[in-house]
Amino acid sequence: MSFIRTGSLALALVATVTGTLAAGETTGADDSDAPRWRRSYKQAAEEARQRRRPILVKITATWCGPCRQMQQLTFTDERVRRRLRRDFVLLELDADEHPQLIADFKIEAYPTTLVVSPELKIVKRLSGFQSAGDLVSVLEMVRIKDDTDDSSEVDDSDAVSALAAMNVSHLGFDGFCLASLLDDNRLRKGSAEFTTEYKGQRVCFHSDDHRQRFLADPERYWPVANGNCLVSSRDAGSSATGDPRVGVIWRGKLWFFSDRETQQRFIQMPHQYAESL
Repeated sequence: MSFIRTGSLALALVATVTGTLAAGETTGADDSDAPRWRRSYKQAAEEARQRRRPILVKITATWCGPCRQMQQLTFTDERVRRRLRRDFVLLELDADEHPQLIADFKIEAYPTTLVVSPELKIVKRLSGFQSAGDLVSVLEMVRIKDDTDDSSEVDDSDAVSALAAMNVSHLGFDGFCLASLLDDNRLRKGSAEFTTEYKGQRVCFHSDDHRQRFLADPERYWPVANGNCLVSSRDAGSSATGDPRVGVIWRGKLWFFSDRETQQRFIQMPHQYAESL
């Protein structure tokens, strides 16, 4: 094992092993009548504004057992599906893919279900697993009034603004250049002059050449688990954002960890943690 150092910071390089990890499976019904879930908060917000419909935000994680149960048992229930298709704009957010949005929404448990008004006010927050019956009861009470609708408006007296989550633009991976890490084995900050948007994150690069390399094959440079710490997810059951300064290159991919301890635990048994993907 060797170490590449920039000042006092080190990027551990684990010897490359042949073989690749299988891509994760996607979940959800594939029938044409299934509710259609958006993946972009901005897109969902614009649609909600145009249609005068609330947004139902489903926040999940691939490693979350109750999330999978709710997907299989609750969101496949025809009563729920009917209500979602009729009254809501639907948005699904993977916690590992949108860490800053999750922080802005102050999510503390998975799954979490939010109801957001067209004015981008969080009017309902449901933490943990919700049965089909319980969710239907909540959805029946949440209707947004339009010019032809005599039903009650959402009670937003205690609503929390969701505008901040939509408008904040953060630098992914603390502004470090992914292409420099993987190709040059150098931990260097990117420049605001060389940026791109990918998977909901604004990514910076050390030079335009590094940016062009990334754009040619972004998945090659994108960190495993979207830069989150797999060791924390598996051992502690919590999602922790990885730090590029505490990472390894293994099987030709970048792996980031929350601290030196989780990094060392991965180095000692990488296959064990890779199997959790």
